[in-house]
Amino acid sequence: MPTELTVETLLPLSIQERKVIILNHTLLIDVTHIADEDLHTAYKYGKVISSIAPAYFQYQIAQDHQNLSVLELERQSELISSKTDKFADNFIHWLKANFEKKSAILEHHPNPRNLFELCGAKLLVISNSVTRSLSTKMGVLWEEIADISPYVIIPEFEFGIKIKGIDILILTE
Repeated sequence: MPTELTVETLLPLSIQERKVIILNHTLLIDVTHIADEDLHTAYKYGKVISSIAPAYFQYQIAQDHQNLSVLELERQSELISSKTDKFADNFIHWLKANFEKKSAILEHHPNPRNLFELCGAKLLVISNSVTRSLSTKMGVLWEEIADISPYVIIPEFEFGIKIKGIDILILTE
């Protein structure tokens, strides 16, 4: 029998320990009525997390009310600015290192892997790589900004669980 699944049992645990408990609870869920096997895991995670989500949201909201609320405009702006400034600094650092690394690789790579490399368009190879990375990294930034709110649960951040097709849970009132 898995450990009881409540907010009170999960909160003192590490993210990895929370994940183990949730995974154990997913083993109890019947998915025989779902024909698409790719959806089995997402369905199981959804069922387990939705069973604790209301209490989890209430806990986060209560914590927010006890502290300096992130819903106050000035506090929210400070937190968002902090995250975007850190993102910009990290991305610029990554960009410099990546440009040098990609340039070195392209100089010594005899077999082209895409059309840009075949044409010798080194700058286009690098810029294509940068835009793809920026898009991915900004997706994580948006999740981090959303996670500021007590009305948001990001399963990957809270439970170490990536649910296919679901990045964020939002409580609407």
